[in-house]
Amino acid sequence: MKPVAVIVGSGGQDGQLLNKKLKSIGYSIVGITKDTMDITNPKEVSELISSTQPKEIYFLAAFHHSSEEDINNNRELFCRSFDIHVIAAVNFLDAISFHSPLSRFFYSSSCLVFAPSDVLQTEDTELKPEGVYGISKAAGMMACQYYREKKKVYVSIGILYNHESSFRAKNFVSRKIISAAAQIAQAGKGYLKLGNLYAEVDWGYAPDYVDAMHRILTLDEPNDFIIATGESHSVKEFSEIAFNYFGLDYSKYIQTDKSVLTRENLTRIGDSSLLREKTGWSPTISFAAMIREMAKEEAEFINEE
Repeated sequence: MKPVAVIVGSGGQDGQLLNKKLKSIGYSIVGITKDTMDITNPKEVSELISSTQPKEIYFLAAFHHSSEEDINNNRELFCRSFDIHVIAAVNFLDAISFHSPLSRFFYSSSCLVFAPSDVLQTEDTELKPEGVYGISKAAGMMACQYYREKKKVYVSIGILYNHESSFRAKNFVSRKIISAAAQIAQAGKGYLKLGNLYAEVDWGYAPDYVDAMHRILTLDEPNDFIIATGESHSVKEFSEIAFNYFGLDYSKYIQTDKSVLTRENLTRIGDSSLLREKTGWSPTISFAAMIREMAKEEAEFINEE
C-alpha cells in the first residue's frame, strides 16, 4: 500500500507544490482545504486521523494576509488566526496522540515569530513576534513543542522565510511584481504601485521549501528547523530582474506609495545550517533564477488566456 500523507491547506502555494512532490515519490494524498472540512472541529479531525492512519501530516493551513492587505478589526484577526494556527493544530496533535501514534506531524511556522534583525536568526533565536500572525504562529509552535515533549508525538516545526513560485497568490508583492511586468510588456503601457522598494527579504524558491518539509519528517528525531536561504535581497532587486526579463526598465513603470503598506516588512534573515547538516538540503536555484522561472511561467499563463 502507498504511504498516506494528509496535507492540511492543500489548496495554497505550498500545499499544491507538496502534493505534486509527494505524489511523484509514491504517496497517496488526502488534501484538506477550508471547503472540505472544518479543521477547528476536533471530532472531524479525530475521525479523519483515525480512519486514514497517515504516515505524515503537513499542517500548512494559515490565516494569511499580505503586508498590503488590511483587516481593521483586531479582535477578528486574533480570533481567526488563533483558530487556525493554534486550535486546529492542537486538534490534529491530540488526534495523533489518541488514534495514530506513529503519524509524523509537520507544523509550518513563519519568520514573523522573530523580531526584525540584521543578524542571522537560528532555531535558538528568541521568539518575539510583533504582529498577530507571528503571535499566533509562536503560540502554535509552543503547542507543538508541548505535544512533542509531554505526549511524545513526533512533531517537527519548520520556520519558513519568504518563499515564492508561480503558485503564489497575486496579492503578495513577489507575484504582484511578476504579474505587472508581464502585463505591461504585453500591453505596452501601465504602472505598478509598491510600498517600499528598499525592503530587504530572505527570498527562496517554494519547491525547495516543500522538499525541506518532507526531508524533515524522514529524520529519526523531530526538531525545529529554520528553512531559509540566508541571503537578503531588496524589492528593488526583485523588480529589476523581473522587468528586465520582459525587456523593460523597472524604474519607468514602478511608483512608490507607503500608504499601501499596512505592515512594515523589516529584515529577517534565516540561518538554515541545522537543516542543511541534518538533511543535506540546500536551495537548488539562485534568487535571480527563481524570478526568471516565475516570469517565464507568468508569460506562459498570459499567453494561454
